Amino acid sequence: MASDITMFDAIDLAQIPVGPAAAAGYVDGDWPTYAELAERFPNARLLSIAVSAARDADCLDIEQGDASPADAVLWWERQRSRGVQRPCLYASASVMQASLIPLVRAGTIARPLVRLWSAHYAGQHICGPRSCGAVSIDMDGAQWTDRAWGRSLDESLLLGDFFDAPAAPKPPAPPPPAPVPAWQEAMMQALPTLSEGSDDTHLPHEYVRRVQLIANGIYHASPELAVDGVYGAVTKSAVAAIQHAADVTVDGVVGPATWAVLITGSAA
Repeated sequence: MASDITMFDAIDLAQIPVGPAAAAGYVDGDWPTYAELAERFPNARLLSIAVSAARDADCLDIEQGDASPADAVLWWERQRSRGVQRPCLYASASVMQASLIPLVRAGTIARPLVRLWSAHYAGQHICGPRSCGAVSIDMDGAQWTDRAWGRSLDESLLLGDFFDAPAAPKPPAPPPPAPVPAWQEAMMQALPTLSEGSDDTHLPHEYVRRVQLIANGIYHASPELAVDGVYGAVTKSAVAAIQHAADVTVDGVVGPATWAVLITGSAA
């Protein structure tokens, strides 16, 4: 897994250290810093923040005086519709727990398609049930101080995949094969085993002729078999070809598995 990322943000961009790995700035509000941030730090990974739900950005700032938790769903949906793969919601750990996590748990906001960025000034950490315990699900990042480097500077710790696209969903597992009905299993076991030398003169119900007719009519045996009730080398070769196509043991012998192929079209 990629290493955690340190991200800075500040009203006064001069407070941000030179060459940050990541930085955040506002697109609106009293301190719209994002445009200047992008010019100053072209090599940093950048996060744009909107304080009003009417504005588009990578992240919505949900706190008193800015956007409210009631704005979260419609804003997130709008960002998704304009192509932001994982819109970000920022809030204090307490607001995150009380108002935003319930939306995620209910599926109203899809967890793989949102970044949750909490503010919790309790030492360097990313909020989660196993770290600070302030929230009941793991966050994608946490702003853990507003006095980084002894300055008026916010510092956040982010997961290494914070800026990545969502992981591709795993394809659904194929359904398990349907169980073979008991009557079918019993029938296959009851049929005689036919091999080279078998002859309908010594068998009931003309079983060899049945195999030859199926091989000709269903599997288009080439050369076409003489339907004579004698299991000779040509019949054995035709059965072996059917077994090969059905991915069952290729031995030229008609046993339960090959009977299943001949009668049902699939192996038992």
